[in-house]
Amino acid sequence: MSALTAASDKHRSPTVYEQRVYQVCSAIPKGKVSTYGSLAAMLKSSPRAVGQALRRNPSAPEVPCHRVVSTSLNIGGFNGTWGDPMQVKQKREMLLQEGVLFDSDTTIAAVCIITAADLERSYLKSQVVDD
Repeated sequence: MSALTAASDKHRSPTVYEQRVYQVCSAIPKGKVSTYGSLAAMLKSSPRAVGQALRRNPSAPEVPCHRVVSTSLNIGGFNGTWGDPMQVKQKREMLLQEGVLFDSDTTIAAVCIITAADLERSYLKSQVVDD
């Protein structure tokens, strides 16, 4: 995908699937992170599809896509990139400001992972409050 396509893609209206990803992502509390795989399991989708939806997030950081990391607990991608040192640094700083702990420069401490069950409870609670 070209940079021009990626930029214009970010300004289109989110699909129904993307809206669902953003709703689940918004249930991740400050100080915690989830994984692309956990979101995918909740959505009965794939981690790659979750990543593509988050790449197009038009409401960051209100929809906190920076709180989603790879299953290995590596920071992973950010702002539509994967492994870009400047983007990784920015994502790391955002997570640190929210109280997320790290085992290394780019690896999240396991204590900061929200369990799939807790994420689902948080998501369901947010849906009741929003209705």
